[in-house]
Amino acid sequence: MRTLRKLTASPALSFVILGIFVLFSFIASASIGSVTVPFGNTLKVILSALTGTASAVPATDHSIVSKIRLPRVMLGMLVGASLSLSGLVFQALLRNPLADPYTLGVSAGASFGAGLSIFLSYLAGEYFRSLMPVFAFSGGIATIYLVYFLARLKGRVQVLTIILSGVVVSYLFSAGLVLVMSLLGERTHEILFWLMGSLAGYHRSLLLTSILILAFILVVCFFYRELDLMSLGDEQAKNLGVNTEFVRLFLLSTASLLTALSVSLTGTIGFLGLIVPHSMRLLLGPQHGRLMPASVLAGAGFLPLSDMLARTLPGLLFQAGVEIPVGVVTALCGSPFFVVLLVQGKRRSWF
Repeated sequence: MRTLRKLTASPALSFVILGIFVLFSFIASASIGSVTVPFGNTLKVILSALTGTASAVPATDHSIVSKIRLPRVMLGMLVGASLSLSGLVFQALLRNPLADPYTLGVSAGASFGAGLSIFLSYLAGEYFRSLMPVFAFSGGIATIYLVYFLARLKGRVQVLTIILSGVVVSYLFSAGLVLVMSLLGERTHEILFWLMGSLAGYHRSLLLTSILILAFILVVCFFYRELDLMSLGDEQAKNLGVNTEFVRLFLLSTASLLTALSVSLTGTIGFLGLIVPHSMRLLLGPQHGRLMPASVLAGAGFLPLSDMLARTLPGLLFQAGVEIPVGVVTALCGSPFFVVLLVQGKRRSWF
């Protein structure tokens, strides 16, 4: 407890530790797998990629790190940062410590889109399978528009209305996904694997994806002051000059877009947006000027490490060459954390 208090009072030290954690996660995730590459060789490959010079490492190690592991780790860092920040925004704006990036049903919409893409690939050709990220992202965007359309039916958009609309739309798309799975019959394993999340999939156009995700993250972090004021309540925030309805809708939309983009690339990875923001809140306190960058860093480090465990644990425990979905690892970590939140929620306020 003393260590936690000391870190809470020393944000600079906390950020140094988070930086070291991200660096360790990056190097370890790029090195460790079914074939382990020495850390030194991994560093040489990374330096070679940054400087554009040749690296004096074996060709096999260079190929494994540069062509397989680095794109996967980079994708994991981007998605981890996105889901962590989105979870923080949802918890702050909806004033619900159990909210996560999928609260508004974005996951259900994206999952339906991905399932529809797989179904069409069997029905009309393999071309539709390559469009899975596009279908998934479109499903997530459709969810956002439907939620806000339903929430505005009674005029002013309120938190409870948004949550209820999210539940309705989530059930709608979930029913559509069940219908698609029933039509696929025995070929539903592809959808099931996608639903559990994996970083092994879409690595094309990673540069464009990185630019989009980083742009969304910067936009959201710009509103740290408004989130601090809105935590005092809407009325006090309005008196201090915050347009609460605009900020809430804008940030929920942006966080949902981040979530939809992440889910379209990796599938559904649960609990990440729940574990990381609350861990950072315990570490650094409630100020969003600290919480936002801390959640981004912690998420960027946590997901690649989870993926490393998903790649290596099966080989250590029962069978080499087997990989479990990274969503299983995050769920195993997140489920006990969820129980702790439920217990602690009865004893104190998180906001």
